[in-house]
Amino acid sequence: MDRDFPSSTTSTSSSTASDAESASPHLDQLFNNLCREYSSCVHEAGRVLPPEWTMPELVRTMFGDEAIQLGFLTDAYYDVMLCGIRSWGCEELLNLLDLIHYVF
Repeated sequence: MDRDFPSSTTSTSSSTASDAESASPHLDQLFNNLCREYSSCVHEAGRVLPPEWTMPELVRTMFGDEAIQLGFLTDAYYDVMLCGIRSWGCEELLNLLDLIHYVF
């Protein structure tokens, strides 16, 4: 029997936890940059956020909390940087703003 197996599992899980902790600041910065770009799109489209919403809240509502992951945010960020107001994220955001303004 190999008695080293449990310790290697512990080592792997602590390494994974360490990776997750170190990725968090990068994820937060990427999310903030994406929100800043979406704010520019909203401004460029001549729209305004309702006073009860912030851009981070609107983005989280649009994507859903489960989508706030590094790979997804990276794709969304590059899309908005390449396509600007015509990016899928900006289009979805503007559609959501239209819906919010229509309902309220």
